[in-house]
Amino acid sequence: MRTLPPLNALIAFEAVARNQSVAKAGEELGISQSAVSHRLRLLEDYLAEPLLIKVGRQLQLSEAGRSYFGEVERILNELSHITRQVKGEGIAQLRLTAYSSFALKRLVPLLPSFRARNPEIDLRLQMITEEPVLSSTTGDLFICFAHSAPGYVSHLLHKERLVAVCSPSLYQEIDQQNWRQDLPQFPLLSCDLDEDAQQPGGDWAVWSKGLGISLPSNQAFHSFSHQVLALEAAATGQGIALVSDFMVEKDIREGKLVDLPVSSVYTGYDFYLCYKQARSRDQGLRAVADWLIETGASPLEV
Repeated sequence: MRTLPPLNALIAFEAVARNQSVAKAGEELGISQSAVSHRLRLLEDYLAEPLLIKVGRQLQLSEAGRSYFGEVERILNELSHITRQVKGEGIAQLRLTAYSSFALKRLVPLLPSFRARNPEIDLRLQMITEEPVLSSTTGDLFICFAHSAPGYVSHLLHKERLVAVCSPSLYQEIDQQNWRQDLPQFPLLSCDLDEDAQQPGGDWAVWSKGLGISLPSNQAFHSFSHQVLALEAAATGQGIALVSDFMVEKDIREGKLVDLPVSSVYTGYDFYLCYKQARSRDQGLRAVADWLIETGASPLEV
């Protein structure tokens, strides 16, 4: 005989733990805050364990609550997925949160292949400009720089490299046999490596140091705040740009840009896929994760 808790109380607990708020859980479930609190007490009495504790004004999971919530969330997600399958409905929307440049240049071109393989999954792509807070309230899967977080699984997707690119017409002017000496003769397009970059040429300094070569001390640069701008300038023949490898795959493939036959340099920024350990058996989420792991590496990698 199965030992099951009061199911309405279980659903209320999962909603409160996920939203970290009794009020938000009540709005989601369509019941009053007092009704949510009553169901929480009912579940805690049944288990004879405190699941939620108040720290100041905040509601936090107890140690037992954290362990219980992880399994309850997973089981309810799986039950929802199976129920949708039986009813002939599609899987609920999944939110994939990623940095703007990676989302725009790496993921968007690959979305048709994912949708062809998983037509029943509504994958929503969300862009961010800074490291996200890993939380179910903001996303289901994340692509970020964090390689570990409590309660989350992480997979290394991509190690970013700087690649030198230019227009096909400018490429014809470069002496490929003496590119080390010839390169400084052409306009070098520089992008800020981070928001605090003050001096143009920081990306070229990282690149040249990684290759063990020196640029002239008086080397001039044309500075841009973002790689998208430098790429547009490079495509129109204004100079040679250093950009992240995933930013130029499509343009190189279509012949808009040419990658110079010189070594690339790792920036030290690694992209990781993160999602909750408790949801690792969620079939829809696993389909997204498997696709990302399969296609995460850049075709330009050697």
